[in-house]
Amino acid sequence: MQKRPCLVLLLCGALALAGNAAVAAPPGPAELNRSIETSRKTIADYERILGAYDVEMRATVANDPASARRREEIRILKQHYVREIEALKAKITNDYRQIQEYRTRGVQ
Repeated sequence: MQKRPCLVLLLCGALALAGNAAVAAPPGPAELNRSIETSRKTIADYERILGAYDVEMRATVANDPASARRREEIRILKQHYVREIEALKAKITNDYRQIQEYRTRGVQ
């Protein structure tokens, strides 16, 4: 009978530790700067991909059914990358705002 209270206490302790581990600290200025640089590199990669899709789109034949399907696929892919770029730009803006807030509070 004594094993059950110990097991319950052990289980409760493990759950409490797991709950505390799940709570992450907010990113600091250094992490935000790394995030900004990563986002910029990703945007540059996506813009290169968009350029390659533009070249491929211009190279397709207008009346070929397979080319028409590929052009439609390219349009969908380009829309995806444009949305991703917009989201990354918004993230960069948000990260800069957070860095400014840290600086006004005196955190380096």
